[in-house]
Amino acid sequence: MSMYRFVQALIPLLGLLAFAALGAPVAAADPVTIQLGAQNNSGISGTATLTDLGNNQTRVVIAVTGFQGGTPSPVHIHDGTCANLNPAVKYPLANLVDGKSETTVPVALSALLAQPHPINAHKSAQEATVYVACGNIAAGGGTGGQQPGCAGRLRHSQPYSGALA
Repeated sequence: MSMYRFVQALIPLLGLLAFAALGAPVAAADPVTIQLGAQNNSGISGTATLTDLGNNQTRVVIAVTGFQGGTPSPVHIHDGTCANLNPAVKYPLANLVDGKSETTVPVALSALLAQPHPINAHKSAQEATVYVACGNIAAGGGTGGQQPGCAGRLRHSQPYSGALA
């Protein structure tokens, strides 16, 4: 092979290497799926799948069942755990509508996995103190729901009693 052809073949390869080295988005290989368990006897449960998109962004896709009616339900990522949730919202997510939500949050998945973070769904914007589902973000998939010690720390003491209002 002549030197000219060698250089011609090498230039595209060097271009790709330079592109990768200069910060092309690199996403984690495996998404993390967590279980969202019912709280306050809501009957609402499902999953949240978190996918690292690179560039400090994570896509959060939530699918739950047990909803009655089409009222949007606020859902957020907090600090803490389902059993000991910090009420301050860390990352707001798109409202659950008909049991579905999809949001891209400005944080790497590895950062969410490094500290305890729950995903928490509320009955409605008007009744945000009533928690209807929760799941802990954890490597290998988290757990959710009415965990030991969880019921006493919920923000609302009355059980969930029907359709989202």
